Amino acid sequence: MLGRGGGLRGRLGLLFLLLGICLFALYLLWTNPFRVLLEAGRLNIPLFLLSILINDMGLLLFALSWHLLLRGMGVRLSTLKSISATFISLFVVWLMPIPIGSELIRAYLVRNEEGSDLGKAAASVMIHKAMYNLSFGLLITLAAVIEASRGVSIPIERGLLLFVIFFGVSTSLLFSLLLTPSLLRGIYSRLPKWLRMRVEGALNDPRVGAGGFEGLLNSLEDALEALKSKPLINLSALSMVAFQWSTGSITTWLVALSLGCRIDFWIIVVLYAAVEFIQQLNIIIPGGLGIVDAGLTGSLYLLGLPLSLASAISLLTRLVTYWLELLLCSIVSLHYGYRELLKEYL
Repeated sequence: MLGRGGGLRGRLGLLFLLLGICLFALYLLWTNPFRVLLEAGRLNIPLFLLSILINDMGLLLFALSWHLLLRGMGVRLSTLKSISATFISLFVVWLMPIPIGSELIRAYLVRNEEGSDLGKAAASVMIHKAMYNLSFGLLITLAAVIEASRGVSIPIERGLLLFVIFFGVSTSLLFSLLLTPSLLRGIYSRLPKWLRMRVEGALNDPRVGAGGFEGLLNSLEDALEALKSKPLINLSALSMVAFQWSTGSITTWLVALSLGCRIDFWIIVVLYAAVEFIQQLNIIIPGGLGIVDAGLTGSLYLLGLPLSLASAISLLTRLVTYWLELLLCSIVSLHYGYRELLKEYL
């Protein structure tokens, strides 16, 4: 059954990848970014290389922030393993978009490490996800407030902007609520008996190692109590995650500068948040191929940039934030044999 399911997911993934490539090709034909990119001397190479460095630094800090949370919970995991697990999870999700897929994969990969169990693994990735979405909401709010105080017009409808802010903050609160043991016990007690038996059976499976629902919650409580006593770790992890989120905006700003185009940084933060929102909703097209590219191009076009220039900035930004990241994570994933590690699910 698992093999057939994995085969079906693989075929669907390939189909959607081909669809994404077609959308990406149509996007390139429509916007023609190469007219700008082929201008001799147009691209400032040092600035572009700086954008790559900052983006990859953010990716590394994203992995290290999760590592800090794990260490704070008493999980004895090497830094290299935390980084490799993060890169593997991102690689797989880029190929096959799955809701909270990166979190599920990371929890699965570290659940049996020394000092870890399913409760700690689940708590670590859920807190990490809550921090990411909280950073998303806070940074776009900060950007909107700064631009409003300066009287700068934001080329996004206010309703959409408020909805994106609400999405970031509310999903962060949702993940926090899911880490409330008393709430989970209350929900579990109201489930039909047959469903509780199914859940209990799954959690008692030796491959899962949760020790039943109550065992999972006890582990979850221990992990949360351990982190509560380490505020410096929490603050450091949140700061690293916030920086990682901001690297997309920083990269876009630097890429624009490298092409001789100066754009207000906080406007880019707002625009990039809207594009990030589109990416988070995407569960079909690998990497949001064509969709995210067109979204970023359209946002820059609304600022008054020529379409070819907006497309060139978008193309180079995605080269840094998607294609080069994908290459790096694929090298790590292939080196550590991601298919063998995740053979039960792929």
